[in-house]
Amino acid sequence: MKEKLRDKTRDDLEFALRRAGVDAVMANRGRREEEVCKSLFRRSLGIIDIRGGPVASINVLKIDGSQYSPPQWWTALLVPAQLPGAAHHPVKVSTRRTKSFPLFGKVTSVDWRGEDYGSGLIESLNGQHELTDLIRHMGDVEIESHADDFSGWTIEVKTRMKPSVNQWQTLVGLAEQLRRLTY
Repeated sequence: MKEKLRDKTRDDLEFALRRAGVDAVMANRGRREEEVCKSLFRRSLGIIDIRGGPVASINVLKIDGSQYSPPQWWTALLVPAQLPGAAHHPVKVSTRRTKSFPLFGKVTSVDWRGEDYGSGLIESLNGQHELTDLIRHMGDVEIESHADDFSGWTIEVKTRMKPSVNQWQTLVGLAEQLRRLTY
């Protein structure tokens, strides 16, 4: 009975990744990576391990719905890297989508904003057309550096994600760019 009521978002993401040709395996619950990107009301649905490539694992997060709001999901891609400056100057950049009409319009442009501490990350992200197309279709993205529980970068997509092959390749390219970044 408990299995029928469980949120299957993590299972659906693993299936979509495998369909896109990614070597993805659901990990056991209770791992330390489940705490990454978790905040007050967010809870982790579990980790998906990715073999081969810059993305080591994916954390699927959820805020349960209430009487006044629907449930919300986030997908955090964990990219391990040694970041000596992350403890003192954490990088946090996110997208801002401009629409032709507020709330319901089509996305006309995507701008990156935040604090990159002179690393040039925002300028390099603003010029990538493949990444802009990905954000138009998937939703807002936030990139953050971590040094405490997890050493590396997180790419947080603010929606339930079922990536196609091209979308996954764009995310892998972004992860490789972040691993090469030094600040």
